[in-house]
Amino acid sequence: MLERIFNSPTQLMLNKSMDVGALRNEVIADNIANVDTPKFKRREVIFEENLKKMLQRDTGTAKLKINDTRHFTLAKEPGGIAVPEIRVMEDLSYRNDENNVDIDVESAKLAKNKIMYDSVSQSMGEELTLLRLAITGRG
Repeated sequence: MLERIFNSPTQLMLNKSMDVGALRNEVIADNIANVDTPKFKRREVIFEENLKKMLQRDTGTAKLKINDTRHFTLAKEPGGIAVPEIRVMEDLSYRNDENNVDIDVESAKLAKNKIMYDSVSQSMGEELTLLRLAITGRG
């Protein structure tokens, strides 16, 4: 019974989003740490694109009996959620040492990632508050 509560699609997506945020933070921090390393190529975490592709994919959709317009179809994917990937960005380098890390861009990405992580964390807290309210009858 508890598995059904804690493994709801919302909880799984929030968990995965927090994991991706933590991974993205590590990758951005690594980029910043290597800003002066010759020939270092920056890396990025690609998750949203993979999630969008998974959600738009028509093949692999479970065939369920849908008798109400509010029902959702389920995507058959290992684990049910898209997997993040770390991609090395081989774009042009504007420096003589062939390093393509721009400290200003990476700092902005780090700030954006923190805002996203904080909002997902807040959503997770709200989900747990709702769950506690459903179980105990009080917030």
